[in-house]
Amino acid sequence: MFYKKFITWVNLVIMAIYTIPVTYSIWFIDLFSPFSKLKVHIAQSWVQPWLWASRAKTTITHAIDYDNNKPYVVISNHLSNLDNFLLFRYLKIKWVFMAKKEVYKLPIFRTAAKAFNFIKVDRKNVNDMKSIAKQAKRIFNNNWSIMIYPQGTRTDKNEKFTFKKGAFHIASQNNIPILPVVISGTSEIWPKHSTYMNGGKVKIHTFEPIAVPNFETNDIQKFIDDVQDMMHDKYLELKSS
Repeated sequence: MFYKKFITWVNLVIMAIYTIPVTYSIWFIDLFSPFSKLKVHIAQSWVQPWLWASRAKTTITHAIDYDNNKPYVVISNHLSNLDNFLLFRYLKIKWVFMAKKEVYKLPIFRTAAKAFNFIKVDRKNVNDMKSIAKQAKRIFNNNWSIMIYPQGTRTDKNEKFTFKKGAFHIASQNNIPILPVVISGTSEIWPKHSTYMNGGKVKIHTFEPIAVPNFETNDIQKFIDDVQDMMHDKYLELKSS
């Protein structure tokens, strides 16, 4: 326990110090080149200390070698806060996250989120889809991707996948394929509500990109169900292997 506490506190100190220069470096680059790949490299350098602290031994497999220079709506199951760091590091895709508007009240995060083109989401506004659609179009037009957890929040490792429609609607609306990703093992390394990371094995699998049918068709729910079942079956396979 002492070792985990020591590693956690050392990591927090490093990140507190390093977050400010990273944030303002990305902000400065954004002034001249809003979709520079240099932003990704800088952000990945910020992620690395978290991965060292997690001591996660990560294995990644691909159903097919996707083109990481094309835009996707990347969808993944969500078990732990560690997921964000691992997926950003290992998928090697230029992407942005969706962030609820409340987090924009945090000074440093607000600057970083705006500079990194995060999509701002107002969950209390039923008409927010128009704003999200406009922001997403800008992202895709610059060959960047959007990362979405279709379950909506972190879930228990034994919970069956149940996906919301938002990610699929964005993909269909913009004629952008989804890139399904499954991750396992992170809930054991960094459990929900836990301060400390335990180390362990993580497995990540990417599927072949899939075109999403027109959202007005009657079989869209079947399509979503098929994708979530495919991903859940793979998750059970990864978890048991």
